Amino acid sequence: MVRSVYSPEYCLQYLEQYASQEIFVIGLILGQTTESRENVIHLARTPEEKSSDSTSETSSVSDKAESVRNLLGVSEAWVADHAKHVTRMLPGGMFVQGVFITSDEDIFEDPNYFSKVHSILNYTYKALNTNEHMYGNCPYKNERLILHMSTNTKVLTCKNVEVGSNIKNTVIKPVDWKFLSKPPQWQRLDCYYEFDEVYPVIVKKSGISVKHQFQQILESAHKTIESSVMFIDGELRDGSEALEQLTKKKKPKNSNKTTQDTAKSMHVSLFVPFENSLPETVEYLECDGSIHFSGVVSSSVFMCTKATVSEAIAAVKQDIVRSLASRFTMHCDALIDDNLLPEEKVCFNEPPRRVLVPVGTIYLCDYLFPGEAPAEALLSVRELLDLQITETDVICDVETPADTSEFDALDRDASSEELLATPQEASQFMYITGICFAMFVLIVSIIIHYYDSILQVLSKLVSKS
Repeated sequence: MVRSVYSPEYCLQYLEQYASQEIFVIGLILGQTTESRENVIHLARTPEEKSSDSTSETSSVSDKAESVRNLLGVSEAWVADHAKHVTRMLPGGMFVQGVFITSDEDIFEDPNYFSKVHSILNYTYKALNTNEHMYGNCPYKNERLILHMSTNTKVLTCKNVEVGSNIKNTVIKPVDWKFLSKPPQWQRLDCYYEFDEVYPVIVKKSGISVKHQFQQILESAHKTIESSVMFIDGELRDGSEALEQLTKKKKPKNSNKTTQDTAKSMHVSLFVPFENSLPETVEYLECDGSIHFSGVVSSSVFMCTKATVSEAIAAVKQDIVRSLASRFTMHCDALIDDNLLPEEKVCFNEPPRRVLVPVGTIYLCDYLFPGEAPAEALLSVRELLDLQITETDVICDVETPADTSEFDALDRDASSEELLATPQEASQFMYITGICFAMFVLIVSIIIHYYDSILQVLSKLVSKS
């Protein structure tokens, strides 16, 4: 059976834009795969690779031009790194589905070029598999798309190949790529998931590794979210039911058929069953501190209307875990030193917050560190997605900056404890000093009170001697 892929018409214009310039371009195919339909949402050109060697300016320019013209000069690691960064920007249920290429060579006929493309796809597949919490690869499909447009003939060809370590013989399958004049319909599902957990901290000789602590939090959160039950608009739905059936049920019978009903967002709630919230085993540990992990993750997932409820549930859970993993990775990469000193009483870590950026009729996301303006998101969108948007297009209010009032209170308490530590020791010293001084005063007063008697006793002792 021929694999069918649906794409908005602007993707064709995007390819023709580069093909008309008769230049070599490689990029990523982004989209969503469900049992009923496969949609492509965007084509993102891979940025030109930055030269790491510090050779002369002339040689670096010539190497750069050669890499742009020739597919064989493309680095697999560079494309895979692009796929990693783009995956952070994708909502749950969407993945990197393959690569697109514009060139004058026929990559499917020339074995050297096809072998290079297959090597890029395999390398990217393995790179995205290194972090399970990122959901870099579609969990139920190991086939990738290769979309090629000839810069000479402007003919578009799409094929399908399998990737993975266990693939010995490469099988090329045809793909029926269809461009849609109208954008596909999407069902939006919004969820706000709150975290409020306390985790133990054990200080080692090397200090406290922030990355290690975040990894433990991520694993615990992943396990909790996977065991949770999802309600859509306050109701528990059948997993085999299509999302479009839910929207039809919500429409009133006497509604005006001539009016176009815009797709309304569905509210999603995740609840953890009580038996799953209890630990499997109880272990007593002598801890040196604790981490209070709290905050709200905003999740906006876009699903094909023909997708099932179970596919929507998986996408929402993927989105929350992927968002956490993305923030933790970015936060740890930005740290100057991964280790915290045990002497630090209170330490506050604020991972970047999520913002939404429009791509066609849906939204992808980006992350802003504390103090960063929406203009920072424009740079990521331009470089990673090859899109031109304005600051007003960035939606920044889906998540609010962290509330530091609780941290400030803890910091004041820790400071007061530190300040009170010295007076407590000093009070003990003053207590002993006071007793000694009182004894001294008592002895002096006794001597003064019995001064005459003492002199008589001393004179008698002297006279006898």
